[in-house]
Amino acid sequence: MRYLLLSDVHSNHIALEAVLRHAKTKRWEEVIFLGDAVGYYTHPNQVLNLIRDLNPSINILGNHDDLLIKFRAEPHHMALREDSIVSEVIQIHAKEISDENMSYLQSFRDRVLLDDFEVAHGGLRSQWEYLSSLQNAQSNAPFLQRDFCIIGHTHVPIIYASVETPKGEMWRTVPFRNTQTTYRLPPKAKVFFNPGSIGQPRDGITLASYAIFDASLRSIEHFRVEFDIFQVQRNIRELNYPEVLAKRLSVGK
Repeated sequence: MRYLLLSDVHSNHIALEAVLRHAKTKRWEEVIFLGDAVGYYTHPNQVLNLIRDLNPSINILGNHDDLLIKFRAEPHHMALREDSIVSEVIQIHAKEISDENMSYLQSFRDRVLLDDFEVAHGGLRSQWEYLSSLQNAQSNAPFLQRDFCIIGHTHVPIIYASVETPKGEMWRTVPFRNTQTTYRLPPKAKVFFNPGSIGQPRDGITLASYAIFDASLRSIEHFRVEFDIFQVQRNIRELNYPEVLAKRLSVGK
């Protein structure tokens, strides 16, 4: 089985459309969405419509998705910081999101175990923990229920892998910084893989990021895709979203 891995779109429908056009030229059979359809950018309904049309076999709940669900349920009791950009955007999205898309978002799952791998949005020892360093990965490894775990949340495409050697456990970090990279999972290794973010890259590269995982070959194909950043920035300014969200797209941070 070949899985198309999509993560952290954050209402950036322009970036998602660019990724899906690129992915049409590749071979895959099932879709796994790793969370955070909403938050940050300007078109939550369009993004959720596109994801629904893909009919993913797995939808994982992201922290922004979770915030939106909770805020819609209890807007007067949610402890959202008024000065937080995340809170500001979630409150906008709560007014815009359709009932159909809200119901769809509520069907997303926290963590999924398959025969050969598992899927989550953030950490395993704590749901919204960022696996943003080798130390974080090492601390989460005891909570693995499969040897391979696919995650999102940090917006940075990367591998953390460990293998047992005669001298003990050896860990390796593999960032994905090229336009296209292929990686074969080491035999008997424990591996965390993050395909990166479609909607808001954060490793200094301004391209949308996604991957295809071949479960039979135990291999990953990772891709970087250009999208119309200037149009996303125009949308942000025309709809009065926080300016910092426009600026960070220009630097991939």
